[in-house]
Amino acid sequence: MKKTLILLSFLIVHSVLFSQTVENDLETYIQNFQYQKALEYISAKEPSTYLQFQEAMCRKALGNYLKSIDILQRLSTDNPENVRVKSELANCFAITGRRQAGIDCYDDLIRLDSTNLYYKIQKAELLFQQTKYEKALCLFKEIYSRNNSPNTLSQIAQCFEKMNQADSAMVYFKVAWDTNPSDSYSAASLVNLCLKADRSLEALAYSTAYLEKDSTDQQMNLLNALTYYMMDNYEEAISRFKKCYEAGDSSLIVNRSLGISYYSLRENYEAEIFLDKAFRQDTTNNNVLYCLAVSSNELADHKKAIPLFRKLLDRTIPSDLTLYLYYKGLASAYDKGSLFEDAVEAYKKALIYAGTNQKMTINFAIGQLYENQIKDSSNALIYYQNYRYDLNEYLEGLIRKNETDENVDDTKKRLKYLDEHIKELTKAMSVN
Repeated sequence: MKKTLILLSFLIVHSVLFSQTVENDLETYIQNFQYQKALEYISAKEPSTYLQFQEAMCRKALGNYLKSIDILQRLSTDNPENVRVKSELANCFAITGRRQAGIDCYDDLIRLDSTNLYYKIQKAELLFQQTKYEKALCLFKEIYSRNNSPNTLSQIAQCFEKMNQADSAMVYFKVAWDTNPSDSYSAASLVNLCLKADRSLEALAYSTAYLEKDSTDQQMNLLNALTYYMMDNYEEAISRFKKCYEAGDSSLIVNRSLGISYYSLRENYEAEIFLDKAFRQDTTNNNVLYCLAVSSNELADHKKAIPLFRKLLDRTIPSDLTLYLYYKGLASAYDKGSLFEDAVEAYKKALIYAGTNQKMTINFAIGQLYENQIKDSSNALIYYQNYRYDLNEYLEGLIRKNETDENVDDTKKRLKYLDEHIKELTKAMSVN
């Protein structure tokens, strides 16, 4: 009996030591970020809840979130109250963009531990990402009542900003910044909102105050320069934009603002340099294009200015087809609204920009309006005659192109019916 007990004790101790060795070896791999070795190690062992969880963590670390989710879902089903498993599952859902699934997990976790702020913070952030700003706002306010964190104040401000409640957003960004003077995000957001609201003096005061404590902040230097630019103080704006440029910021907004500032001061040489850079970065901005064309022209660079002005004209003046479609659409709207004389005038403007075949359609439409709606047979005849001329040219074109007999015959029939109608209308006019 004594020998049996000794043997049993030895086996138990050996089993525990072996288990500890397995865990220690695995933890060493994981601590050293050797996740592939850890997975190879796990695959060689008998499956267990512990090893399955570690496999999920290794696969997550290697970016295989789908496999990690698959394992964690099975573990969570087997043990619904395991908060570590469910927390990791929620995080994987969030990473893969399955925000609602992540929120559902955090709801389960909050039911298990209603005082846990971490779960509520994660849920609030997912609600924000879902654009459910009101729900996120309520939860962030609850969180702030317990943690008094400046970061939560900033998150509340972001909710207000997304809800287009700029004044409330500014209040919370200001409090967040006051609470944490190094919070560059809240400070920059406050200045940016002031600029959007045309509160330039406040933007100037806030940006200047921040730069007095940290003159190296690139974003705040840019916002400070933009404030002077929006106040039309181009000399100060140039000084500050140049500081941004010399610090390595060659972004579109810096090049464009420098170019237009120099242009506004009639310093055409410098203006052309930066406007040219801005135009290369964004060829769609007509304001930049115009300022660049003028600056080049002032510098007697006519070879450069001429194509720029031509490009500007091409963009600004709609094509004939565009104007034709606009006026035709307007005429149709007038017609449907029983504003027949206005419809005729719009159709006449459409004629100016119409092509050959398009004129055929418009002349007929005007003739119809004059005859049937305005009861002006004299003008109706004029446009029917115009329509006849267009239709005859169309027929000659079909014959030259050797079009099918069907198309030619159809056009001839239209001409025949038109001639008969013109005769009837002329006869009716002579009787009257």
